[in-house]
Amino acid sequence: MSSYLRPNRRLRAFALIAVLIFIVLLSLLALEFSKRSGIGLKLAVNYGESKKALYYAYGGYQAALALLRSDTNDYDGPGDFWYGALPPIPFDKGLISVRIEDEKARFNVKKLVVAQGDEWVIQERRRTMLERLFEVLELDSSLIDTVIDWQDSDDVTNPDGAEASFYANLLVPYATRNEPLVTSGELLLVKGLDRKLLFLPPSARGFGGVEEIGALDEYITVYGDGKININTAGLPVLLSLSRDMDEYIARDIIEYRENHPIRKKEDLKNVESVSDLLYDEIDTLIDIKSDIYRITADGISNEIVRRVVAVVMRQSKGFRVVYFNRSL
Repeated sequence: MSSYLRPNRRLRAFALIAVLIFIVLLSLLALEFSKRSGIGLKLAVNYGESKKALYYAYGGYQAALALLRSDTNDYDGPGDFWYGALPPIPFDKGLISVRIEDEKARFNVKKLVVAQGDEWVIQERRRTMLERLFEVLELDSSLIDTVIDWQDSDDVTNPDGAEASFYANLLVPYATRNEPLVTSGELLLVKGLDRKLLFLPPSARGFGGVEEIGALDEYITVYGDGKININTAGLPVLLSLSRDMDEYIARDIIEYRENHPIRKKEDLKNVESVSDLLYDEIDTLIDIKSDIYRITADGISNEIVRRVVAVVMRQSKGFRVVYFNRSL
């Protein structure tokens, strides 16, 4: 009798263990489903807020275009309602932040080379300007050779440059452009230039530089005709115009234009420290009006930020977009 019951007890015990395991598995599955549902709900909410923030950014971009369309005076700079920091715009439970910058306040690295027939060759005067800009930003001016070699069409390596053979022998090889840059971000492909040199100011690179001096990326462009708007250019770009343009003169210009926007180039002579000799030297390099602008619009919804960045060119019938990017 006892020998007959023993297997049954073992079967019942095994069945009990199986039921317990099944209950544990069900509990774990239920917990995982609950967790995934919570994550799914959070992802759905975040996706909705992200789309809303992006729509806010688009709205800011359109508002910036409207501001620029209403700007019809004969100069660009202080006194224009788009110039300088614009107040943030509260919207529903979010915020829209817009910044408009004159692209001609920057040095055009694309103009380092100029077309001669079917070739792209160095424009020495602009090379000298970029050397001065690099000096202010405490960057090694030998890097300019690599920037030029990337854009010129010959295969002759400048003293500190790099031509096709260098890039072909990299671990992951790629071709040089051998014509002007398409975007300033392309400089990250150029020998010796990296994100630190492009996006960090001298003070963040350990040089203890002047806090108001920004990163290289803030002072260069690949858009426009290459002329510098004397009304909007920052200190480093003003200094790049001439060796005779020292910091004292550049700051005088900045102070003067804040109170007296320069409405024609000759008005620059009203700045006491600007000599006729200096004016004559930089006359062909400067302008007082722009036709190309950079718009940065941030949309914020429930602490989620989305950004739209566009470079737009003024034309007779409105604006043409030459660069557009939005955060994902």
